[in-house]
Amino acid sequence: MVKENLKVVYNKKIALDTFEMKLETIDMASFAKPGMFINISLKDASKLLKRPISICQIDGNNLIITYKINGEGTKQMATYECGTYLEAIGPLGNGFTLVQNKKALVVGGGIGVPPLLELSRKLKELGNELIIILAFRNKESMIYLEEFKSLGQVVVTTDDGSYGFMGNAIEYLNNNEIKFDTLYSCGPEILLKKLEEKYAGCEGYLSYEARMACGVGLCHGCVKGEKHYCVCTDGPVFKLGVIYGEC
Repeated sequence: MVKENLKVVYNKKIALDTFEMKLETIDMASFAKPGMFINISLKDASKLLKRPISICQIDGNNLIITYKINGEGTKQMATYECGTYLEAIGPLGNGFTLVQNKKALVVGGGIGVPPLLELSRKLKELGNELIIILAFRNKESMIYLEEFKSLGQVVVTTDDGSYGFMGNAIEYLNNNEIKFDTLYSCGPEILLKKLEEKYAGCEGYLSYEARMACGVGLCHGCVKGEKHYCVCTDGPVFKLGVIYGEC
């Protein structure tokens, strides 16, 4: 973990209320792994808490993050222009365990999709065959479709049926039997819980989202599971079965 002032290379809207920001780092990118996150301080001094954002892509000395406007903090982030410097700590948390030469099922929901892009690239490099399911609310919310298509077989689901399968990822999986060796997922907690129930006993790695204050395990504000795991330090990636019962 390092503390740096990261330079905004660009900050652009890529879908409905969704922005992609490229940040130039000195050392941080060299330590980053798929599934890890950074904790960003906002420019507004009245916003004391940092914003934890998953790493979407690692591009040389740059980190690319993707975020959705869902409050005053992310609304402010959307105004940051090229050349802005942001204080951040990272990379934080534990990333995904990477397998080799297997068939991997990758399931992303909403803003849980971005951290799966770098993961999918690494899995592809390691000789894995990828089946990728991307779940969105509607067509306007879709992101990185072409990038994922270049890495494996892609299925898109939308809640309103405006693109692909009408329904969510679990509904698609319940209607289509998919054989795989290892499961990877990031998305809403209800999605991850259903995956744990459906694929209990399988090899899998799930990235959980949580509200975080410190990001380094001091405040215990992001605790999940009966054993009170801190998402920021014990996760955000957990083996399938850890949060909702051992496999």
